[in-house]
This record gives sequence, C-alpha cells and structure tokens, in this order.
Amino acid sequence: MWQAIVVGLIVTVAVLYAGWAMLPARLRLRLAQRLAAWAQRPGRPGWLGRAAQATEQAARARLSGCSDCGAVQAAPGKPTDRAGP
Repeated sequence: MWQAIVVGLIVTVAVLYAGWAMLPARLRLRLAQRLAAWAQRPGRPGWLGRAAQATEQAARARLSGCSDCGAVQAAPGKPTDRAGP
C-alpha cells in the first residue's frame, strides 16, 4: 500500500517537473510570481516563501537569452599573420 503511494508521488513530481520545464519562459515566470505572491501571505510558513522566491529567481534567470548552450560562440581572437616575412 505505501509503495503505491510513494510511486504515485514520484510520478506526480516527475510530471509536474516535465510540464514546468516545457512551459515558455514568460509563462513560467508569471506562474512563479503568482506562486511567490501566494506563498508570502501572512500565516504561511517561512520555508514556503523562501522556496517560492527561489523558484521565481530561477524562472527570471532563464528569461534572458541562452548563455550556456552550445550555440554561444566565444569572441573571435585577434587574427594572426601566417604569411610570414
């Protein structure tokens, strides 16, 4: 019985993560902002507000262009003169 509950929780978390990762960045940020606003209401536990704020910061960081993918090229170096004298 408890094994089925644990497996169900793992599958639920995996589905939520996959759905979150596939959302467009702007929609992800909007949802993270709403979650942070909800979690920071009076009476909510402090860890929930901190987790929501971290989620919002992570969503905001991914909103800008890609900086760590393979498409980013290093700045071209100074050309060398290989012809010689």
